[in-house]
Amino acid sequence: MGFSSDIMHDFLAKEIKNLYSSFDGWKCTPRETGTGYDTLMVLERRNGGHRECVKILVTFSRTVPSPLPEELTRADANTEGTPIRFSYAIMVPANADTTAVPAGVRIYTMRSFTFEGKELTWVKKPVRKTEDAPAKVPA
Repeated sequence: MGFSSDIMHDFLAKEIKNLYSSFDGWKCTPRETGTGYDTLMVLERRNGGHRECVKILVTFSRTVPSPLPEELTRADANTEGTPIRFSYAIMVPANADTTAVPAGVRIYTMRSFTFEGKELTWVKKPVRKTEDAPAKVPA
């Protein structure tokens, strides 16, 4: 039996991999938050003898949940005895309301999804213009 996930989360995983590349040692683990499509992405790597951990709350809501979930702002316990560098951020669709986000919290904007008015829409790549498929149909 194969693995199945939501297409929205597939696009989200691509965007996060563009920010935190596995080439740089980042390993991404999704965790469900229990609130609809909201997901907590946990990124970890070892860098220079330190363990780095970044938690990103991904929400497809028009407004960011306030207050932020405790699981996002709480650092995980480190059982290895090495120092940990912890940070957290929020990823929202373009044109989302981020006024409730506390100062100092990093905000990433999705390129794949945006709000047009009150509706969440998927931003598609533009169609390439070729000789076989011209951009405009002649009148």
